[in-house]
Amino acid sequence: MSLVHDTLRTTASTRSDDLLPPDARLAVGVGYAALTCDGVPVFEAECFALEDVWTVRDAEQLAAREPARDWRIHLVALRDERHYRRSADGRWVLYERGYGLS
Repeated sequence: MSLVHDTLRTTASTRSDDLLPPDARLAVGVGYAALTCDGVPVFEAECFALEDVWTVRDAEQLAAREPARDWRIHLVALRDERHYRRSADGRWVLYERGYGLS
């Protein structure tokens, strides 16, 4: 293996995505990205959209107004699928992971 392969493998295996950082964008390129409130879409990113999309910070500003509701972020890409739920302290916690659209 090359140094590049070893570095990529180590980075991917040690990266924790249990929490979604505030600057993460609600976009996946090809796939589906959305913010929902009680199961109803509030924001959906257009397919291939990577600019002018919401961030987790934008979602948190909206969710903080009604914290008792069930807020979730869904990121479904070609080979990766992650679903986050807002916790009471304003963090977005991974609750489900899948294989995406593959």
